[in-house]
Parts: sequence; structure tokens; C-alpha cells
Amino acid sequence: MTEKTDDGSETRDIISDAFEGRDAGSGGSDADDDAGHPIASTPDGNAAIRDADVPATGAESAWLAGGCFWGLEAYLRRIDGVISTTVGYAQSTIINPTYEQVCSGATDAAETVRVDFDPSRVTLRTIVLLTLEATDPFSVDGQGNGVGLQYRSALFCADDGQKRVYEKALGRLGELVGRRPATAVEELRNFYPAEGYHQDYLQKNPGGYCHIPMAAIADVPKRQKWVEKAWGLDPERFAVTQLAATEPPFDNDYDAEFAPGIYVDAVSGTPLFLSTDKFDSGCGWPAFSSPISPDLVTERRDYSLPGMPRTEVRAAESRIHLGHVFVDGPRDRGGLRYCMNSASLRFVPENRMEAEGYGDYLPLLKRRESER
Repeated sequence: MTEKTDDGSETRDIISDAFEGRDAGSGGSDADDDAGHPIASTPDGNAAIRDADVPATGAESAWLAGGCFWGLEAYLRRIDGVISTTVGYAQSTIINPTYEQVCSGATDAAETVRVDFDPSRVTLRTIVLLTLEATDPFSVDGQGNGVGLQYRSALFCADDGQKRVYEKALGRLGELVGRRPATAVEELRNFYPAEGYHQDYLQKNPGGYCHIPMAAIADVPKRQKWVEKAWGLDPERFAVTQLAATEPPFDNDYDAEFAPGIYVDAVSGTPLFLSTDKFDSGCGWPAFSSPISPDLVTERRDYSLPGMPRTEVRAAESRIHLGHVFVDGPRDRGGLRYCMNSASLRFVPENRMEAEGYGDYLPLLKRRESER
């Protein structure tokens, strides 16, 4: 299936395609891990999961794998409500493996991040959704440049409650993108903290390898604010706003809408465009000469179409994809054409603005109407 982009060229359906303290080399103590948490051993030699592994009263722990643990740890520690993180090896077939043993493939262990968090500040579901966004949940035995079983994507559950959260999140992802994720859900058999030099690695070595974009790591707190709302969208809105897909031209909600009112961010509700700045460009998508204020949107160069560089427009608050801006707009309105996706917007008619909390923008709308 192909769709027209907002400049008239064709692109593939993104709903289906978008996701395409111990020294190194030595074993650790059986008594304590590098973070000072006691580790007990079961009769078969596996590390037991005990309350002693939780660092603070009322805190909970989750064990998440998604490629090199350096980058995933740096990402997860930015989540508001995360108390501490520890990188290590889960599901090992040998006791307390070293990094070299894990890399050899002889242990079946996965590089994993243990996340200790305050459930009154962040839910396990939010942590899982953010993890699935930071990694490629459709990749088998690999993430980024890391290839092999140790880099597999997995969610390790300590109880049935965690299992339900994990399975529900993965099920929702499948619904949204129409594909079954490869991320595994497994009962946590064991977890051994990695060598000390791996802990907080990117904090100690800012230039170290990371398969997660640094921009995504920096943006975690803001993304955390809207991730639940984003995952609650219907598949088309999710594909457009989260995966930068393009809706069909002409067959969308607001291309032919010219009633007075305000257009707001479909996720955050932030006001973005006024009806007075909308015009019929003939392209098949809603077109505006300008946003309400320049600081409400961000722009970046987009090279996703070979040989056709464009300028992508995103909402500054929620970071959702809105569309692209071109320089072929009406000259008497500044010459710009903000070609937006209806799926990224929600239209609030003028007679509903006060009731929906946008009354402060009524004077501006009326002034713009009188100027036209």
C-alpha cells in the first residue's frame, strides 16, 4: 500500500513499516551486588528474587532488556519516578557470569537494566511504553549495532501482575502498528549485576556507544508526560503523530473545514493554529500561513524521501509530528504553507472555545477575523 505525501509524492504505509563493584574479567561475590543489594542463591545456583533487592520501602523493581545496557540505562534513569538503575545479566545459565562470558554466547544471558521506581510517581506501564519506544520491539536478537542473543529485547516479570502489564502493552503495540512485536515476556529466573565499569557507563563516558538517540534520552521527561495519551490514539492518529506517517489527501477531517475556531494539538491540546490563518492550497491537506506563535512548533530538516529534503514541523510541547512547511504559500500572507495532517489536530469551533478552555484566544480570533 502506498500513500501520497503532503508534497504529492508517494511513500509506503508507515503503519506497517515504521518500526521496521567488581573488575572486568573477574566474577562477583555471591553475597552482594555492585549496588550493595544482597543476592541469595537458590539450590540450582540462580539468584533469588527477594525483598532485599528493593532499595527503598514502597519501591518496586522491573527488569528490562533492549540492546546494549549502557544506552537503555541512560534512557531509563531520566524517567521521573525512577529511583535507581543497575545494569546486569538476566537469564544466565551460569552463576554470576562475566561480561566476556556473556559476549561469548555461552550463557544465554541478556544485557538487562534493573529499574527501581516509586509507583506513586510513575507506573510500570509508563516505564514499559517508554522502553518500547526507545528500542526496536520488532527486532530479533539485536538492537542497533549490537547483534546476538545478549542484545535481545525482553521484559522479565517477577510476578503475574508484571506479566499482565507487559502483555497488555505489547498487545496494544500490535494493535497500533498491525504487527506482532518480537519482544519476549519471560519469568525472571536470575539477575546478576554487571561489572562496576558498566554501571552508569554513559555518565562516566559521554562519548560512549549508544543505540538510543541522545535527543530521545534528553527528551524523556517531556515524552513521559504524553506517552499514555499517545498510546491511546487510534491507529491512524498514532501512525501520523508518533511515526510521522502521512494521511491520505482530501480524505481527511479538516482539508475542507473553514469554520471559525482554533486548531489544537491532538495529544496535548495546546493551541497551534487559528482558522483565520487557514487557506485552500489545493494540496488535499489543511494549510495554514503561520502558527499562532512561532514557539509553539519546532522545525527540522527531513531527508526521509531520497532526493527531496523537506522541513518537518512538530509540536513543541508534545513533540508529535504535524506535517511539513513549504515556501510556496500566499505571498500576501508571508509566503509559507504549513501543510498539516488533520490526524495531528483537533478543531474547536468558535462557539465551543470558551467551554473547552480556549476562551483566552477568542479576542485574538475576532481581531484576526476583522483584519481579514
